[in-house]
Parts: sequence; C-alpha cells; structure tokens
Amino acid sequence: MKWIIGGLVLGVVSAVYSGRVPMAWVVYSFAVMFVCWGLALFFAYTRSKRHGLLLLGSTFFSAGVLAVVMVHWWPLVGGFAIAWVLRAMGMDPPPEALPGEPASTPSSAPDSDKNT
Repeated sequence: MKWIIGGLVLGVVSAVYSGRVPMAWVVYSFAVMFVCWGLALFFAYTRSKRHGLLLLGSTFFSAGVLAVVMVHWWPLVGGFAIAWVLRAMGMDPPPEALPGEPASTPSSAPDSDKNT
C-alpha cells in the first residue's frame, strides 16, 4: 500500500513541477477535500452534539475555504496541524462499538486470571 501512495505522490509532484498540472489544481483538490471533511464533521455534530466535532469541523472547513480564497497551500497545512492538536487534546470522540461486537471494558481481567 505504501508503494501505491508513494507512486501517486511522486506522480503528482512530478506533474506539478513539470508544468503539466498547475499547482492551483492541487490546492483546489485538497481544499475541496477539507471542506467535505468539515461538512461531514458538522453533520456528525448535529447528530451527537459533541463540541469537539464542531471545533474540528470548523477548523477543516475554514482551512479549505481560506486555501481556495488565497490559492495557497499553507492554510491546508495549518488546518491539518490545528486539527491534530485538537485531537491530541481529546476533542475527537472515541469510536463507537458496532452492533454485534462485544462491548470492551478496560477494567475486565483476562480469562487466565479468573481460574487461579
């Protein structure tokens, strides 16, 4: 998988530097992706009312819009860095258990300790 991603990154970088693909197209592509992430996080906020999702959504959305307005790459990097800081602070909600999976409890002891 890392070879595929590395090949794609190498192809995009070589196409941009050779002049076949304008850098603005790459910025617009990532900006659209950031705006979509922001809208998806806003939708998740309306369903769960977790304030971290609202902060993450506004970060991604504003970084994408700022990158489109300025046609520069640094708002995307800044928004991604701010989102990682917010996730490190615990603003990202924990994953929910899927129906049919047993609920994991961190305080339960392993089965081998119960028999002794």
